[in-house]
Amino acid sequence: MSSRVAVVELRGAGDVDAFLSSRDRCVALFVGSGRQQAADAVLATLCDLGVHARIGRAVPYGGAADRRIRELVMRIAHTDRACLVLLRGTAVLDVLRSTDVEAHGAQWAAAQFALRFVPCLADGQGR
Repeated sequence: MSSRVAVVELRGAGDVDAFLSSRDRCVALFVGSGRQQAADAVLATLCDLGVHARIGRAVPYGGAADRRIRELVMRIAHTDRACLVLLRGTAVLDVLRSTDVEAHGAQWAAAQFALRFVPCLADGQGR
């Protein structure tokens, strides 16, 4: 097992594709609104707690990586605000939205992340 590392920032569509290229493992992508809102900060902090360098963050404001990630998650209902998406290849397994964080709070989000995301990221399995 590799050690915990910082969030991988994805700056271009090619970066996103390379990050997702291993279809047999789970990864999480932070799709941020870039608006410095409280829920965004909670989700970004959860990213920093992730395991195995399997969490990436798109550069916001319509950059190539942001557009590529939004193409991937467009088929699921989400807002234009921040969300944390658990993927296996291009299949969406789970989502934490900023609206959920706002509704239930940071402690709820941390618990959900630990329960739903971390086990999948730690062993590469989806639910």
